[in-house]
Amino acid sequence: MEQGQSVERGEAGAEPFMRVARGCLVAFVFGCAASVVLFGIAGSIEMETGPGLRENQGPLVVCLLAFGALVTVGGLALSGWRSYGGWAAVACLGVLISLRMWTLAPALHCWSYDSVVRDDDGSYHCVNRGDARP
Repeated sequence: MEQGQSVERGEAGAEPFMRVARGCLVAFVFGCAASVVLFGIAGSIEMETGPGLRENQGPLVVCLLAFGALVTVGGLALSGWRSYGGWAAVACLGVLISLRMWTLAPALHCWSYDSVVRDDDGSYHCVNRGDARP
């Protein structure tokens, strides 16, 4: 009987450690998701600064934001569906992803072009630099 009780005590002693390890893993996953989303924001921030010709980073940014959304859902699954902290992190990252997609959406029709021209009114035109004439 004493061996069974010592095994139960050993498992009970590992439970707080496992909770801490899981919490650290969840924080790491949400940190990775935030980093991916912030890289996506930084990759396209110059598209909205003013008029002119710019590299088309739209496809890369959309892929980064989609990957960030998947990692965010993975972090929520690790934290547990009833975790308030997990849902708060999902809400914050969801707002960042939505804002970036909202500002990037007008240029998404230029998906297959290598450059984007922003006009004074904020609209975008698609340009291939090889097609531009001097």
